[in-house]
Amino acid sequence: MTQTPGPPAAADGHPQLGSVHKNGDRRFGVSGLLASVYAGRGTPQASNLYRSTVTDHIRDVRVGDALRVRWDGDHWWASSPAGTVGRLTWSKNLRAETAYVAGGPSPFDFDDGTLHVQSITVSAAGEVVNCGGYVVPAGYEPSDWPMTPMPDPAERELTVTVRFPIPAPGESAVPEASTETKAQPDWLRRLLGRS
Repeated sequence: MTQTPGPPAAADGHPQLGSVHKNGDRRFGVSGLLASVYAGRGTPQASNLYRSTVTDHIRDVRVGDALRVRWDGDHWWASSPAGTVGRLTWSKNLRAETAYVAGGPSPFDFDDGTLHVQSITVSAAGEVVNCGGYVVPAGYEPSDWPMTPMPDPAERELTVTVRFPIPAPGESAVPEASTETKAQPDWLRRLLGRS
């Protein structure tokens, strides 16, 4: 049985997302509510970079990095302080489309922004070969996109309250178990295989 190696250093301890690709690539990072909230408020997600445009600078990208995104008149490009990393896979037609509000701004109508890296793709050889995340345009104001409320960090925990009925005087606190199945509806007996 072949063991899958653990997360590479570039994953910054984040788990693997999905299964191993046929070519041995694996994705690591975070996927969660914050990215979907940003997307719902007009901040576009970048699932990855156009593979044929990825440069050697991708090897230094880590989960949590912030890459500069710029529009060159035809495409959006991501770059790190070391240089160009690659081209985003978005079609230039997206720039003119209004995706959220009829007559409102397109979330892709920006010239500069920041790609917040939420995932990296690592090759079978252990090198970073791609990345993805969400892009926040320069000057972006979440209040401009009132569609989805921002999550309250305090609401991340699920609280369940279970209340038991208080027994009447003279009754046992623990009800007696019944072995009789006649009290169960027919559909429930069939479901439980007791018909």
